[in-house]
Order: sequence, then C-alpha cells, then structure tokens
Amino acid sequence: MSNRRTNSVRSLSNLYTVIIGVAISLSAVQMVNRESGIQAIPLSEYLLFFAFIITLVPFYHGALRHLDDAYLENPNPQIRNGALIVDILLLIAHGMVFVVLALLLDKPSEFAWILLGLIAIDVIWGAFVYFGASTQGPGGAEGKWALINFIFVLLSAVMLIILNITFQSDVDATKMSFSVLVACLIRTLVDYIACWDFYFPND
Repeated sequence: MSNRRTNSVRSLSNLYTVIIGVAISLSAVQMVNRESGIQAIPLSEYLLFFAFIITLVPFYHGALRHLDDAYLENPNPQIRNGALIVDILLLIAHGMVFVVLALLLDKPSEFAWILLGLIAIDVIWGAFVYFGASTQGPGGAEGKWALINFIFVLLSAVMLIILNITFQSDVDATKMSFSVLVACLIRTLVDYIACWDFYFPND
C-alpha cells in the first residue's frame, strides 16, 4: 500500500471525524444551553440524545473500519477508480445529517424522519460499496449494513405512516422519543451482533 493512498484515506477519515465531532458537540450544547440549567431539560430530549449517540457510535465505528479494511488493511484490487472519493462523499453526507439531528433533539417527529433519511443514505452507501467492489465479498459487513438498514427504514416508515406521524406532527414528545430510542437500540444491537467480527477483528 502506497504512502500516498494511506495519507489520502487518513486525511478523509480525519475530515469525517471532525464533522462527527461537531455533531456531538452541538448535541451537547442543545442539551445544556439553557438559562434554567440542566434540571429543566425534558425527558424527551434525554431520550433522543441517547438515541442519537446509540446510532452515531456504530455509524462512526463502522465507517472507519470500512475505510481501513477496504483501502489499507486488505486492499481489494477490484476496487474501481474513484471509489474512495464516492465513499467519503457519502460518509460526509452521513456526518452532515448527524449535525442536523443534533439540532432536532426537541422535535421528536422531525428527528424521526431525518433519522430515517440518515439511515437511507447508509443503504445507498452500502449498496455502492457492495456493487462498487470495495467490499471483501458477499458476506462483507457493508452488505449486511445495507440489508439491516433497509429493513429498519422500511419498517419504521410504515409505522410512522400508519400512526399518521408527519414531519411536523404534534405528538406526545416522551412517548415518541422513547419509541425512537428503542428502535435505535434494536438497530444498533442487530448491527453489532451481525458484524461483530468486522467491528472487533481478532488479528
């Protein structure tokens, strides 16, 4: 692996890390930047904050593992030219949507729909890396992510439509936020269980 490819991957990974860092910082500011102090933060915002973190961690972890695995540790000679730049553009899109989510902790219905948009981006990204030959085979984590996230988006969108929850619906904030948290927790658990060896390789 050339030093130039390594430096390119590291530079782009660092950019993604900065964007994710901004998202985390903004979420914290949203939680505590109040005149009346932290005790005034509604329960619904705590729930959405945890949903935000529970979703962000595997996305960030998986993105960096993918870049290392596909381009540095086990470079695939079939990776098409330009795959890296498309990879990073879609990852930056992930990061920017996390920034938006960080600003919506007090708006559960908007948070839910933007979250589905975020995970839909991941379905597109997973399909790209699978068919763009930047995975290590049909059993790669990227294909599993695409399938897991497609099912999550489909089921969640159907549920929101059945419950008539639109982008700006007036909903019970606590119940809505709790439902989002449970859904995110299940998605993350399935993600880590299905891709454990990829996230935490033994060698």
